[in-house]
Amino acid sequence: MVVLEFKNVSAGYGKNIIIHNISFQMKKGRFLGIIGPNGSGKSTLLKTATKVIKHYTGTILFNGANIKNIPVKEFAQNISFLPSDIEIAYPYTVKELLLMARYPFISGFRSPASKDIAIVNSIAKQMGLAQFMNRTILEMSEGEKQRVLLAQCLVQEPRLVIFDEPTAHLDIGYQFSFLDLLKQYQEHSSLSILAVLHDLNLASQYCDELILLNEGSVVISGDPQQVLQYKILEEVYHTNVLVYPHPISGKPYVFGVPASWKNLTKK
Repeated sequence: MVVLEFKNVSAGYGKNIIIHNISFQMKKGRFLGIIGPNGSGKSTLLKTATKVIKHYTGTILFNGANIKNIPVKEFAQNISFLPSDIEIAYPYTVKELLLMARYPFISGFRSPASKDIAIVNSIAKQMGLAQFMNRTILEMSEGEKQRVLLAQCLVQEPRLVIFDEPTAHLDIGYQFSFLDLLKQYQEHSSLSILAVLHDLNLASQYCDELILLNEGSVVISGDPQQVLQYKILEEVYHTNVLVYPHPISGKPYVFGVPASWKNLTKK
């Protein structure tokens, strides 16, 4: 089953078109990673998929329905989005932030029902946040904040979650912790995940499929072995790389090569 489909989509900001004629299909329960150099259109693609950018040409389908025809509340009940630049300045507690994500399911001005509270508590437990429910978001580390934002996405019980560079400000421990939690949830709930990832090695190890963008167009798409080929990466990123199988997973692992290392042989 195709959960998200782009058909010849072009979009940007005003007259500045950033992505050009993008087409792809995303199947249910898959982890699709969007990679590419800075300025290649990755974030623009996500903002178009989540209706942040409303003016575009082409067609975007969610479960076969044109997203332009899906009401805002219904859209929020099915798709959650974590942008890269989110800032929370008010000292909300973790519990308050998680309950906010249930608002698409709460009619009128009523308080959260017992079902909403039960879902929040369940996700908090799964994400290792149960002991932090009364702590404010301003008292938490960057890694803990990102885990709260992940939990907030999952509390919506979405069919599709969309992330823009979710591990960008995390150290290596929190990067793996975040993606391990996400991958486990995906496998247990058939969750579909679309994420922009800058780290090619994280994308290789966690994503089922990749789309490589450059200058607003798709260069290649497929599984990590198909996409992460050194000749393709060198052409797109304008740098020297080596690509070898990871010793445990066997998936591609990308090594950057400084320009001063001139006599290395690639495989």
